[in-house]
Order: sequence, then C-alpha cells, then structure tokens
Amino acid sequence: MSVKKIKPDNPGSCRPIPHHPFFEHSKKQASFIECIDAIDRVGAMVELCDFLNMESDTEAGLSPKAAFGYFWVLVMMRETISYVSDRLMALNRQQREKHQRKAAYLSALLMSLPTLGGVNRDRFLNSVAVNMNISRTELDQFIRKTMKT
Repeated sequence: MSVKKIKPDNPGSCRPIPHHPFFEHSKKQASFIECIDAIDRVGAMVELCDFLNMESDTEAGLSPKAAFGYFWVLVMMRETISYVSDRLMALNRQQREKHQRKAAYLSALLMSLPTLGGVNRDRFLNSVAVNMNISRTELDQFIRKTMKT
C-alpha cells in the first residue's frame, strides 16, 4: 500500500520549521551575544534535568515518550554546546584578524610620522588627538611607547 503525498494548495499555509529553542531570534549565524544566551539556556535546561528524579524505586519511572524526549533534549543541549564552541572560535578568529589589520595600519601610520614635516606632523597629531578625545600629551606618550616596542 502506498501513501499518497498531499500537496498543499497554498505553500504559505504550511507551518514553517521551528527555530532552535536556544537560538530563537537568530536568523543567520549566531552572534556572540546569541551564543552566550544559548549557553545560559542550556545551563537552565541542565538545572531542570538535574531536578528530574530518574532513579526512583518508588515511582514507575519515565514513560517511553518521556524517555525519548529526555534523550533528544540531551542531544539538543550537546549539539548546541558544540555549535556555540565552534561559533565562538570563529568569532574570535574574525575579531583577531580585524585587530591585526588595525594594528598593521596603525603601525604603518606611526612609522610614516617621521617623514611628515614638523608643521604638518603637529597639525596631523593635533587633529588625531581631537578626534580621539584625548590630549596631545597622551597621544605623544602613546606614540613614544609604541615606537619603543
């Protein structure tokens, strides 16, 4: 006996696939904050599961459906932690690369400062200090410290 597949008249009327409960507002790859929130949710689920009395001799134990559900909750938590770990490593790598690019730009800029003439150099550094909302003295100290290392 073959089962007939029912094709809905309106594809929009089908229920969408539900979002992962630990990433309910995430539409693409999870952000850092969404990963931290997922860890908190997994932690809450672990606490909830710790309260379940699975080894009681006086009670009948879990029904097959409850045991099946519990199994999938554990799988979901394990997979979430694995995903979050991978995602946080990727986000960390992206952040490190971004900082390395910035450091390279700043290094090139600092190395080129001596080539500017005295007046142009002062004008440039005064403008940088104003834009950074720091004093010119603080900027000069930063440059001296950075050039030594």
